Amino acid sequence: MGWTFEHSAESAAAPEAVWRRYADVTQWPGWSPAIEWARLDGEFEVGAKGKSKARGAPAGGFRLIRVEPNAVFASTTWLPGARLVFEHFIEERDAGVRITHRATLSGPLSALYRPRIRSLTEDSLPEGVERLAKTTG
Repeated sequence: MGWTFEHSAESAAAPEAVWRRYADVTQWPGWSPAIEWARLDGEFEVGAKGKSKARGAPAGGFRLIRVEPNAVFASTTWLPGARLVFEHFIEERDAGVRITHRATLSGPLSALYRPRIRSLTEDSLPEGVERLAKTTG
């Protein structure tokens, strides 16, 4: 059985300002408390591969699977028998944007990973979204 978790926050920032924070992968630890470091090999575009290290977890690779500037990007990490997808949405509002981050774990062996990923994500994802919303301008 899979698992999904998401959190949203309002920000006075312009979509372009949020997008710059997303596209600067080495700076992800500045707004995401779960990430110790991150890097991307190449441009911020579909197919680009990267690597990141979550606190309390080994470093792992990811691939960008959806990139729509100033609107959405998604990355995937393949685990033996499971797939973890992180989606990041920017929705323009009258006075700024709504930022939503969603994590989805799926696959036949997802139950093996769910307790650890759920704990890491549900503890840090909301704080990361809130930090991004407050510090982007």
